[in-house]
Amino acid sequence: MNINEGFQGVKWAEMVLNQEKSMTLDKPLLITVCPTGALFARKQNPNQPYTAEEIAQDTIAAYKEGATVAHLHTRREDGDWGASHDVLKDVADMILSECPGMIIQPSSTESYVPGKTDYSYESVSALVSYFKDRKYMESTVFVPNSYAVEEMDGKIDLSIATETNTVKTVQYLQEKKIKPIFVIHNMEGIQNVREWLIKPDILEKPYVISMGPGMHNTGDTYPDPFGYKYILTMMERLPKGCVTSLSVGGRNWLPLTAFGVLLGIDDIRVGMEDHLWMYPHRDEKIKSSADEARKIANIAKELGRPIATPAQARKILGV
Repeated sequence: MNINEGFQGVKWAEMVLNQEKSMTLDKPLLITVCPTGALFARKQNPNQPYTAEEIAQDTIAAYKEGATVAHLHTRREDGDWGASHDVLKDVADMILSECPGMIIQPSSTESYVPGKTDYSYESVSALVSYFKDRKYMESTVFVPNSYAVEEMDGKIDLSIATETNTVKTVQYLQEKKIKPIFVIHNMEGIQNVREWLIKPDILEKPYVISMGPGMHNTGDTYPDPFGYKYILTMMERLPKGCVTSLSVGGRNWLPLTAFGVLLGIDDIRVGMEDHLWMYPHRDEKIKSSADEARKIANIAKELGRPIATPAQARKILGV
């Protein structure tokens, strides 16, 4: 039957009747959860996970809400930053015992070498060498831009992006069948990935690039509507055909993350590593990363976007 047959109304309504479908939301949404990092302590948020059991349980709860990738850091039991391969393996074992399909993504800072760049070949290769079974490390994050971090005691940590280190690290990860996920804190990172890895045909497809405004004192996420404009500008500069990801930090994370869902971004990152407050306009502290995963999953479902299964997530990321 012709949809126009017997149509009654005005001409502009007929135009609406014949509009083509918009397919932006017609793809699964992958949710990555980051339960803890090196940013906040329990003095700021008493709900912040510290121990291996706490990190694992928050991740497992987030998996049940739709998260399929676990981006993992460890802490010492007193809450101070302190990478431990053994603790990281314990966390992964607890997660995989209840969520066998979850993609484990240890942060490459979990093998930090004092006096060297956080994201250096030396630190990444040490982490990969520890995990003999690839189930413990199907992907990892690599930051291809430079930044400085000032600690509370005044110590300055510099991370300087160089072509030599980036190429060597990425080639090593690909050789080991570990997917590098590029977290881009500013436009420099996009340029570096394009010039150092894509143009020389070093980086294997699919390219996975995560925009990270509001993280590590980089691009602002407020005042509105600047954060939205910044995300759109970053998207315009991403390599064509790449898998898009969004990792918004700071107080304005929720509306900008919902914006990412609307834009059809492939992977959305949630979790207490980057967030302290649930809403930008209230002083309501986040109780768990699982609460964040549930909220984003519900927003996506209300918009008609399905949540990616572990199998779909692996296909999207190319792991």
